[in-house]
Amino acid sequence: MRLIAIADIHGHLEKLKRLLEIVSPTNGDRLVFLGDYIDRGPDPAGVIEHLIQLAARFPQTVFLRGNHEQVAMDALVSCIPGCLSGYQRLAERDDLYLMKTEHRRDLDIWLRNDGTSTLLSYGINLPVDDEDLRVIPKTHIDFLGRTKLWHRENGFLFVHAGAMEGRPLDRQIDTLLRGRYGPPGTSETHVVGHQVTPDGQPYFEPGRYSLDTGAGNGKALTACDVLTQEFWQA
Repeated sequence: MRLIAIADIHGHLEKLKRLLEIVSPTNGDRLVFLGDYIDRGPDPAGVIEHLIQLAARFPQTVFLRGNHEQVAMDALVSCIPGCLSGYQRLAERDDLYLMKTEHRRDLDIWLRNDGTSTLLSYGINLPVDDEDLRVIPKTHIDFLGRTKLWHRENGFLFVHAGAMEGRPLDRQIDTLLRGRYGPPGTSETHVVGHQVTPDGQPYFEPGRYSLDTGAGNGKALTACDVLTQEFWQA
C-alpha cells in the first residue's frame, strides 16, 4: 500500500493528468489531496471534473479542503442559498476568520483570492453577480461540499495548511486552512500544502512534510508517498 499525498493543484489540469500517469495509482493505494484545486491556473473547472471521475475509480481517495475552496463555498452559499444543505460559512464557525473579513462580501473575498480564473473556466465573465454562479454544475458544488478539513492515518495528520497541537481541530479551522509558520507536529507528522517550498522540492522535517512545490506559480505539482518519502513531480 502507498499513502500518497498530492498538494495544491490550483487549476492546472494538464499537470494533474501527467502526475497521475506517473504515479499510476491502484486500488491498493490511498490518495489524499491536500486542497486548493481551484483558482490561479487555466482550468479549475476541468480539475474538479477530473477529480470527480478519479473518485469514481478510487472511492478510497480523500479530498481535503483548502482555503481557496472555502472562500469559493462561502461565496456560493451566499449567492445561491440552499446550494449546500446544512453548510456553515467559515465566518460563522471561526471567530478569527470573522475578525479578518467582517463587513466584506463573500463573493468579493473569493475574487480577491484569485477566484476570477475559476469563474472564467465556467464561462463566467466579470463583472459577476449572484445569478451568474448558477451555471456552476451542482456536481461540482457537491464535490466541494464533501471535502474534509483533516484526515488522520498511520501516524500522519493531513491538513491543508497547518495545525496547533493541544487544541481540538474543529476549534482551529482558520489555522487548518490558512495557518503558516506554525510548529511541526510532535505526536504525529503533519502533511501540509499551502506554503510554497523555496526550491520547488518537497521539504521533509521532523514532524512535518511540506508538499506545495508551487504548481500554482508555474512550478511543479508534487505527489509523495508519505510512508517512504518517495515523490513524483509533473
